[in-house]
Amino acid sequence: MPPRSSSPIPAGLDQLAATRPAEPGEHPQLLGRLAAVPDPRRAKGRRHPLAFILALAACAVLAGAKSPAAIAEWAADAPPAALTVLGATRREPSGPTAPAAATVRRVLQRVDGDALDAAIGTWLAARDPGRPRPGQDRAAPRRSSLAVDGKSVRGARRADGTQVYLLAAMTGAGLVTAQREVDSKTNEITVFRPMLAPLDLGDTVVTFDALHSQTAHARFLVEDKKAHYIAVIKRNQPLLHQHLKQLPWRDVPLLDKTRATAHGRDEIRRVKTAPPSPVASTSPTPPRPCRSCAAVGSSPPARSPWNLSTQSPT
Repeated sequence: MPPRSSSPIPAGLDQLAATRPAEPGEHPQLLGRLAAVPDPRRAKGRRHPLAFILALAACAVLAGAKSPAAIAEWAADAPPAALTVLGATRREPSGPTAPAAATVRRVLQRVDGDALDAAIGTWLAARDPGRPRPGQDRAAPRRSSLAVDGKSVRGARRADGTQVYLLAAMTGAGLVTAQREVDSKTNEITVFRPMLAPLDLGDTVVTFDALHSQTAHARFLVEDKKAHYIAVIKRNQPLLHQHLKQLPWRDVPLLDKTRATAHGRDEIRRVKTAPPSPVASTSPTPPRPCRSCAAVGSSPPARSPWNLSTQSPT
């Protein structure tokens, strides 16, 4: 039995296999998105367009390249027709040429990562298999979903030695539509709104962890982006946490229950929903909440019918 590969490339290819095939007109659209990324090089002496180098890097990484030298090697072996489709300029009589490894390295080190993420994310959002094609109606419309979470990038270090940390937004189909680097001197909260601001989130259900359960985030999603959200409420929001604990969860029917092993522990998750009604504070002895239920709900300033549910890890 062959050993399993540690490369993330097979997983990425599996996600691409679930998407619809690219149409002929979409290749220039991707190159156009990449062309919008600011070029960090001086105008004088540019031999290869920035979009061409970025497109080459993307194709080479999908083929298994893990370094600028490997990207340049893949590009050197690519047929002239492939280089032309990816945006190469014909400067030599023999045909288009690929950039050298030093050029690839300098461009990838200096390119604006946030601008590149925004360009690729916008193109991927348009290719979300959950969205209907232009002019196509869905018989049973479904709300799209977007999960926001932060992760450290394994093996990536900044010049000062700190680890690279990214905040990303991923669709239910596994497509990362937005991504931003979190500066080492701040946290995810400051990146949440700038990352989601360019996206069309109308009628989308956005999920996030307790760190982002902030009143400002709730107002931004509901009032500015016309979206719904599911917020995880913990003790970093003490008043709302106490408000939700006092709800009569024993009287709320159980909608779903899952059990799995994750992060080295056995997790049981129960899902319940309750209408966004205020807690009866006049009751001298409020019902004792279920000890295995952790409340998940909306922030009072911005309520949505999709806000209130329960999720209980044990």
